[in-house]
Amino acid sequence: MTARETGQDSGGKTVFFSRSYDEALALVREARSYLAGPGQLAVRKLPPEVGYAYAAESLRLTTRLTESMSWLMFQRALQEGEMTPEEAQREECHLQHFKVCLEDETLCDPALLPDGLVSLLERSERLYRRLVRLDEQSIAAFQ
Repeated sequence: MTARETGQDSGGKTVFFSRSYDEALALVREARSYLAGPGQLAVRKLPPEVGYAYAAESLRLTTRLTESMSWLMFQRALQEGEMTPEEAQREECHLQHFKVCLEDETLCDPALLPDGLVSLLERSERLYRRLVRLDEQSIAAFQ
């Protein structure tokens, strides 16, 4: 069997973890490029109330991505043996800021926001929700 078929890469890390990490890192890079370039141009064309929603949703996006990368880095440290399973159960090693990251209400109709931001928001939410499930599983497994 190949490493891909067994779900492990040559270093013993799961392919799933590597893919989640790579996905998160790609989203961080894409968000940075979008917010610093096309997003800045797009927000100038929005009415003030939608511009405010754009700013708030941009903060939600960056919070999700920061939380996701932080959690993934803790998981990588755990896999690499740089921290113990007990240390990995500290509060700061778990996902946080659920109210910001998973708020159902938006400040405006998402259809009014630029497509690039909406796409990043949707993909970052899917990633964050997936990581929340994994984090909850790790907490339950440790108890």
